[in-house]
Amino acid sequence: MLPMTRLLILLALLDPLQTRGDDTLASADYQPGHGWQIPGTGFSLGGYASAGIEDDLHRRANLGLDDFSLFVHWEGEGKFRLFSELDLEKPLSWQAKSGLTTNRAYLALERLYADYLYSENFNFRVGKYLTPIGRWNVIHAAPLMWTTSRPLITERSFPTNATGAMIYGSQPLLDYEIDYSLYTAIGHEWRADPRLDPFSEAYGMHLSTASSNLGEIGVSYAGFEQERSKGQHKNLLGMDYFWSRNRYEFSTELVYRCSEQGHQRDEKGLYVQGVAPISDRWYAITRYELYDPAGPAPAMNLYLAGVAMRLSPATIVKAEFSHATHNRIQAPAGLFASFAILF
Repeated sequence: MLPMTRLLILLALLDPLQTRGDDTLASADYQPGHGWQIPGTGFSLGGYASAGIEDDLHRRANLGLDDFSLFVHWEGEGKFRLFSELDLEKPLSWQAKSGLTTNRAYLALERLYADYLYSENFNFRVGKYLTPIGRWNVIHAAPLMWTTSRPLITERSFPTNATGAMIYGSQPLLDYEIDYSLYTAIGHEWRADPRLDPFSEAYGMHLSTASSNLGEIGVSYAGFEQERSKGQHKNLLGMDYFWSRNRYEFSTELVYRCSEQGHQRDEKGLYVQGVAPISDRWYAITRYELYDPAGPAPAMNLYLAGVAMRLSPATIVKAEFSHATHNRIQAPAGLFASFAILF
């Protein structure tokens, strides 16, 4: 069995359609959220798009297209698989004073890797992939998440992408299946986002196990250095938990990152999020975050309340308001709304 996070991504984002006898383009029965299999080629296309409105207390209000992400997946008759994700970020935005602009547009290479699926217990990946720390980072596509904004610890405490190698799979232990990922990244990241600080070297692991009654629990470890702070080695420990029943959800992640350069460089935080159904399509979302960044800035608290309407399994509309205390880092806070769709 693939690790749970990989399985969720595979089912929710890239569930290719089966060809139905007539091997022609016209015979492909496309449905939103399931991608499109190109008959006779082994290739599947999918992706997602999101648009939103931001009224951030620290920035000018704006609206626009946030993401247009394209997945390309190839699967032959053997054990090799190829996957890529290109994400056009902020391609179009509008502000009251500056008008319509494409100045914030950036074409990001989110993922580009090859898999060799040897068995349920052992598989090999090489290329650029999402760093397997916690749950949120590896299942971060906007249509799959309940809120427009993401928790601070899922993008500030570690680089969200890595270029290197990984082994992953599932191993039985007593009465449980342990899903594991072991990875390493050495050298430059492929098409690194200039706005971020990528790994210069890293090694780590993520372990998780699921129970129908108790939910899914995972632990993470990473040791790494980053390009803009070479020579400063950091160690990160994390825990994540997810529970779902009868359309109710509870999830949490926490991280503690320490540095060899002293406690002033340590960073820690957590989030706790709950989701409850209001009606057949409407859900209420609440989240609390504690984030203590490296350096002298005090720990901040962030409170979020929102609603989401699930129009279909592939389409969601969200609105939320967040308030932060001791927000010296000017993290996003205010009113946010968005629309997202898988295709």
